[in-house]
Amino acid sequence: MTESPARSIELLAPAGSPACLKAACLAGADAVYLAGKRFGARAFAANFDEKSLRWARRVTQALGKKMYVTLNTIVFEHEWKLLDEALTFYESLQPDALIIQDIGVAVELKRRGSRIPLHLSTQGAWFGHGGAEELKDLGISRVILPREVSADELQKLLQTAPFELEIFVHGAMCYSISGRCFWSIALGTRSGNRGTCAQPCRREYSIDGSRGNGGSCLFSPRDLRLIDEVAWLKSSGVASLKIEGRMKSPEYVYQVVKAYREALDDGKNRGPAKLNEVFTRAASAGFFNGPVDSATWQTGDNPGREGVVIGVTTGKTSDGLVELQAKEMPVPGDGIVWEKNGEQQGARITWVKTDRKHPKIVWVRGLPVTLGVGVELRRTSTSDEGSWESQWNRDWERRPVDLFWSGYEGTPLAVEAVINEHRLRLESEELLQLAMNKGLEEGPLQEKFAVLGDLFKSGRMITKLLGKGLHISGSALKKLKRSLVESLCRLEQLPPPKGEPSLAALILSSRQSRPDYSRHFADNARPQVNLRVWNHSFPFLRDLPVDGWILPWHGDNTRAEMVLRGKVSWWLPPILTREQFERLADEFRTLESGSFVCLGWEGFALARMFPRLKFTFDWSFNICNLAALDYIRNCGLDAVFSREWREERIPVDLAGFRSNYAWNPLVSFTRFRPDMKAGVVAQNSHNDRFFVLPVGNDVTAMFIEDKPTSIIRRNSASLQIDVAVSPEENPVQAAKDLNRMLESFRNA
Repeated sequence: MTESPARSIELLAPAGSPACLKAACLAGADAVYLAGKRFGARAFAANFDEKSLRWARRVTQALGKKMYVTLNTIVFEHEWKLLDEALTFYESLQPDALIIQDIGVAVELKRRGSRIPLHLSTQGAWFGHGGAEELKDLGISRVILPREVSADELQKLLQTAPFELEIFVHGAMCYSISGRCFWSIALGTRSGNRGTCAQPCRREYSIDGSRGNGGSCLFSPRDLRLIDEVAWLKSSGVASLKIEGRMKSPEYVYQVVKAYREALDDGKNRGPAKLNEVFTRAASAGFFNGPVDSATWQTGDNPGREGVVIGVTTGKTSDGLVELQAKEMPVPGDGIVWEKNGEQQGARITWVKTDRKHPKIVWVRGLPVTLGVGVELRRTSTSDEGSWESQWNRDWERRPVDLFWSGYEGTPLAVEAVINEHRLRLESEELLQLAMNKGLEEGPLQEKFAVLGDLFKSGRMITKLLGKGLHISGSALKKLKRSLVESLCRLEQLPPPKGEPSLAALILSSRQSRPDYSRHFADNARPQVNLRVWNHSFPFLRDLPVDGWILPWHGDNTRAEMVLRGKVSWWLPPILTREQFERLADEFRTLESGSFVCLGWEGFALARMFPRLKFTFDWSFNICNLAALDYIRNCGLDAVFSREWREERIPVDLAGFRSNYAWNPLVSFTRFRPDMKAGVVAQNSHNDRFFVLPVGNDVTAMFIEDKPTSIIRRNSASLQIDVAVSPEENPVQAAKDLNRMLESFRNA
């Protein structure tokens, strides 16, 4: 396999395991993205430990591919030591970029003086209308756009964004805007922002209250497939086309990457049949051509599985053969996957025998005889494609190192190399002598040093400074090679030097204690309680004993301030397009004062444009550590701590922060137009009940029916209580219950 030629647009492939990385490289990916064992948004993928990450780095460097490491979960304050360990390792690994979501991680890398490029994950939900200057300040060189961005919106962003843009072109779509989904964590302990999403959007729901009919997949989106748009994208100015799939098999990765590689290079589209074979979920162009209705975005009752079903095992085996009840006839060479104990496994069929009397009964070799009865087998690749595994060359797993040789008669033989920007020089114990036959430059060096152990190989052999016709003994060369390999292994595990400071000083500086963020917090004598109302109708709540109200912004604040007691501030609808941002900015130009809660990055731009107004990031902006909060407050804004930052994890001595309680918590923001109207309640098999409300700019919010029984006081923390009233709820009773809890909170 030769090194990838320079291309104007990058094809970026998922590598959830070492096998998937091999498949991606063989299929023609220009770059791969993968994760370590912590802080990756696909925690249930196989992922990579430190040893396999170094292997992956050697492979990608040997093949001329780029390697991006995902560190794209939110990071809690109590995890900072683990984060510090991970970043120290990545400094020595030196991937081509780290993909991050958390502002605090970017702040920490900047404090360290890291030179690793940073990409903002799609989990960051950057739609382009605010925050660009701050992202540049934090070292972001590329943003991975949300899947909800249309082609028209993409074109506008390409004209203004001060960094590279990357888009998804193939793979799963989330019902929610990425990074703004709290559905999974609301149902248990698995968080989409922590890489452990339970995928509740793929489950069945009923809207008629019946528990017996099983319901339908109301919130399961079709996969994204933009292979027909590759020609346009290739000339659009987008930096990278990304394929989703770190939870998928190597066969899936190989087939999908190969299809997009051919479409990019030759304009060939292998058509839907081949892509359908590796995954059965219905596909569409998503939001690429603009908003979509439920008829074009839902999967129906098939939320999707990898591969096409070819049969089910009967449980019978004989002499290494497994019997199937076939739905499609397998042939030798077919790649097969199945699930066991919740994990996907696979094999390749090597031999097939049919039964003339029973044409649907097939005996196959190549599958484990321990499969048992009733196992569904799915084909992910066909025999005519051959085995991609057989194409792999073990030599690609060795990192190439250029070797510079020097020496003259009567001096030692010297070899120099550079790894992770550390210079290395070693000398032989013997002195160079005139050779009886050919000199070292004529072959012995290439023969002895072509392979440098299991981890390295020689790149260029530079012998310009080595005298001609010289030699030393074979044993001396062997000893020099051993020392070279040991030194390379040692230096590979060190971070690159940073300017003048010594390596020891570098390590010490990376371990210095974090800045003191306590200056941002003051112990309030009385915590403030603000109540945010999601519903657009709120009169039934107006007599509650709160310090302030947060109401939906409609461009006018006079009426609400006249009828409510206490300070009134406003929450802004999500800003997804330039037109929405400019319309909002026009409304603000006439305001002399006001306080606003922002759901996205537009808060940064609005705070600069209107310094007389006050802006706060909502809890859904996912602030979970003090480094992120410090950065936001230094930019002149404030933030409510993420609801996922559980109060027992917040430092005990931290005073004056703002946390969140919810009456019927918000679980999702989506740009999909739901097949469910306001006033309707959906129910899953566990009797969890959900309802939706419009929040503006064609974005819908989903809420789960879940009322707290009390509000707990924590030190002097101020509270933002979010209230969404369910269609099934009596608003007068809701107001009474809230009033009781607030009085109890005040008296605590």
